[in-house]
Amino acid sequence: MAKINVLDSSVFNLISAGEVVDKPMSVVKELVENSIDAGADSIEIEIKNGGIDYIRVIDNGCGIEKDDIRKAFMPHATSKIHSVEDLNSILTLGFRGEALASIAAVAKVTLTTMADGNELGTTVVYDGGVLVSEYECGCPKGTCITVENIFEKIPARQKYLRAPSSEEADISNLITRLILSNPGISIKFTSETKKIFSSGENEKSAMIAVYGNEILSNMEEVSLIMPDITIRGFIGKPSYSKHSRNYQTLVVNGRYVKNEDISYMVYLCYKDYLMTRQYPTFVLYIDLPADMVDVNVHPSKMDVKFVQFDRVKKLIRSLVTSKLNNIALEPKTVENIADISQQNTYENEDRVTVDLSLLNNKRELRETRASYGAVATFPQNNRVYGDFRKASENAQDNKISVPNDAVKSSVFKNDRKTAITATENFLNEETLITVGTLFSTYIIVQQGDYCYLIDQHAAHERMLYDKLVKQINDGKPMVQDLLFPYTLDLTYDESELIDKNLSVFKECGFEIVKNDGKYEITAVPSIVSEMSFFQFIPMFFDAIKLNGITSAALIKDILAQSACKAAVKGDRLLSMDEIDYLIKGINSLDALLCPHGRPIVIKLGKTEIDKWFKRK
Repeated sequence: MAKINVLDSSVFNLISAGEVVDKPMSVVKELVENSIDAGADSIEIEIKNGGIDYIRVIDNGCGIEKDDIRKAFMPHATSKIHSVEDLNSILTLGFRGEALASIAAVAKVTLTTMADGNELGTTVVYDGGVLVSEYECGCPKGTCITVENIFEKIPARQKYLRAPSSEEADISNLITRLILSNPGISIKFTSETKKIFSSGENEKSAMIAVYGNEILSNMEEVSLIMPDITIRGFIGKPSYSKHSRNYQTLVVNGRYVKNEDISYMVYLCYKDYLMTRQYPTFVLYIDLPADMVDVNVHPSKMDVKFVQFDRVKKLIRSLVTSKLNNIALEPKTVENIADISQQNTYENEDRVTVDLSLLNNKRELRETRASYGAVATFPQNNRVYGDFRKASENAQDNKISVPNDAVKSSVFKNDRKTAITATENFLNEETLITVGTLFSTYIIVQQGDYCYLIDQHAAHERMLYDKLVKQINDGKPMVQDLLFPYTLDLTYDESELIDKNLSVFKECGFEIVKNDGKYEITAVPSIVSEMSFFQFIPMFFDAIKLNGITSAALIKDILAQSACKAAVKGDRLLSMDEIDYLIKGINSLDALLCPHGRPIVIKLGKTEIDKWFKRK
């Protein structure tokens, strides 16, 4: 008896639909992409009940000719490719010819369209993949598609739909990506609870539509133009980091895509400037010849393959790192009182109010300089860490320490090789006045019409971290032999990875030997001698897989932890010599952020302070 069956079209259409349409968001994506391919410059999307009950997409594109309407609902029917050669140069968002057939197979679809040059339009109605009605009608040029009751006749699929609010959230997120991907198209989205509108003017107006008016002050424009590839867009300032990757948009030849490797590459560029579990914000546009990218990877078309992927990643890393080298050296400027409490706030958090009662009856100004039993000692010769001696036991917390005479601090010149422009040496030795300390934690300096608050722990931590990074990158890490070698239990792929990167391990201070096919670590950088190899080695492998990462970046977390432990703590009243030492080191830092992403310097303008006291 024959065991192989030829499936009926009603069955294989549902199977195919499962790859293309698995939730309301998939329907919206396919329909809007069709509108974009039709040349529309205005698109309206409306949903009800999270798109489960109702989805409508209206565009002013080229429309569909009457003779092509029924073909459009047939599986694998498309106007965007004609032969196998066309797969090598796809520039449209859609090309598989599966969208309308898949959507009509799982819902009721009403399509009204009129092509350019026609006097009348046509309406067709499909239900469960079957044509139930067709007639002529009057309508504007373009196409209007309504999709109702998704999966209503397929209970097995309907039960996997989530709550309407969750489905709506997915659609809203998609709309923001489509707006950012197509900044020249006016897109309007409405639901029972939300409205999003993009004017279609440019990239900046698209970002404002998605993120609000404050976005432009928190983003920096980047651009790299080469003969065969262009990378441009916007990256967020480190202080504008977010708690998830939902604020990252990658657009390749006008197509919004997801790529974990590129996302991770950008994250590594930011890692020195981010707090734990924070992620950078970016909107990047990559334009390159169609034959250098393969979009025919998955029916959802959300993933692509690059022909020269390592090169693309290196170019992105170079572009992002170059910009960060400048913006990371800018002090965090407080432009209004809310900024003080909004350093890292998120979209659903309530605004925090700030208490300005810095002085009250229980607080007092101490006008004498703190007494110290000994002068502080600082890094000399080949020493790695400075040794801040313990403050006097009489040092009191939560006081404002003001020297008898305002002391001018000498600030030495910055000798970094990295190209820094306007932000270089923002503290000027000729005009800088050291005022004192606040709460035994923050150093206060004045320069012109600006006041700078310096976090003493964060500043010292960054100074130590930069020295450790220099040691590693110069190939001079302090190495410690292990009493008992640590044997690595590796897979074949990991063994191959070690063989290819032994020099990188050595640069970081790891001595690895191979005995009888097994690898043993016999020496490690001194700063990692107390780390758990079981937890550290897998992370090391993950990082080293990305080509071109510096040696220090591979063990960044360990360097940061060592610097944090050695740095002077907050709530420590410093002597003026110690304060002067920290201030002198500010301009030599590679970033005005501690290795964990906290700001080192906060900049307050006299104008803003005057507003607090109602002087302006």
